Amino acid sequence: MSRLLHTSDWHIGHTLHGYPRTDDFDAVLGEIVDIARESQPDLIVHTGDLFHRRPTAPDLIRAMEALTQLAAVAPTVVVAGNHDSPLYFRFLELVTGPSVGQGLYFVDRFRTAEEGGVFTFDACGGTQRIRLAAMPFVHPNRFWPQSAITTSYADYADGMRGLQQQLLDSMREDYDPDQDVLIFAAHVYVAGATRSESERQMHESFEVPVEDLPQVSYTALGHIHRPQTVRGPAFPACYAGSPLAMDFGEMGESKSVVVVDAEPGRPGRPVPRTLLGARRLAFFEGTLDLLRSESAQYDGTFLKAVISGEEPDVQLAQKIAEIVPNAIIINPRLDFEPGANIPVDFEPGEELELPEAFRVYLGQEGVSGAAADATVHAFVELLNEVEDEVLPPVPAELQLRAALQDTGTEEA
Repeated sequence: MSRLLHTSDWHIGHTLHGYPRTDDFDAVLGEIVDIARESQPDLIVHTGDLFHRRPTAPDLIRAMEALTQLAAVAPTVVVAGNHDSPLYFRFLELVTGPSVGQGLYFVDRFRTAEEGGVFTFDACGGTQRIRLAAMPFVHPNRFWPQSAITTSYADYADGMRGLQQQLLDSMREDYDPDQDVLIFAAHVYVAGATRSESERQMHESFEVPVEDLPQVSYTALGHIHRPQTVRGPAFPACYAGSPLAMDFGEMGESKSVVVVDAEPGRPGRPVPRTLLGARRLAFFEGTLDLLRSESAQYDGTFLKAVISGEEPDVQLAQKIAEIVPNAIIINPRLDFEPGANIPVDFEPGEELELPEAFRVYLGQEGVSGAAADATVHAFVELLNEVEDEVLPPVPAELQLRAALQDTGTEEA
């Protein structure tokens, strides 16, 4: 029986509201390496978004340390996602790939079988083979018709169907139903997959119909952060998901990798392995007294808090931190009751001066008393600074003045 370890969407370099996630990444990547060593797969597949953005030197080191440890367990194939740079992947392939004796393979762009888009690996001590077709993220621009301004959903789906078929045809050449386990790996959005609340919607219209997924032992998917099995195909297809929550829209999701056991010609059996190492994301809404009574459950979290029953206070974050000292406080804010029956001294139809209008707005948002006085005072000072400021002329204005002066001189 062949075994595959499927992981995806590490997004190394990601920060949460400006806070680095280095400890979280070290924890979950260590978990993934431990699962690989314990489960002893024949092949490891990463289905894209290795990095969150252009990687820094520490990002590269963190990624390569983890991937090198995985490659020491089994051959490891990394398929480029939409966040990954094909040039970086090409560089990593040159310095760490098979040409220098490492078991690491980076697929930087769509490649035909002849160009390296289909792999064959021995499994089960040589009694079986895993044949893997790799489909990195393909931008919709690739399928722009010459006569069209943009790509339609149908154009994209048809184009992806053609590229996929090229890989599948090559993977099935010399196919031995008694020996070969077929795996398809793709960084793509499959229609009907459930997104996390925080995930961007930009490629939503460029999706692959679920019925287009191939009939292979297992389809390893990347791009969606919520781990899930895609419903519909007769053969299993799974998003491994991200190993840690990228934002509060992923709060509460159970993060995992997938271990797949498969026999030639049969559907694989995917089993998720939960990852628990990352700092938990939590949301609290209520009074400071309630937070104090429930503080234990927010210990050690990234905590987003909305506090009610308090006057405006610049010390709010400090007060929360004193209650939950081991939490990282993210954008705390007060929950104001909208003001009602705010007394305003003006006649109906009368237009208020800007400072008074601003004071009314603050009252409606629940800010009153000394806090409102201080806020309005600062607002007036800013207005005065803007009114007193003499803006320097822009270059276009200087050129226009010079041209007008030249014209006047010629006429004289």
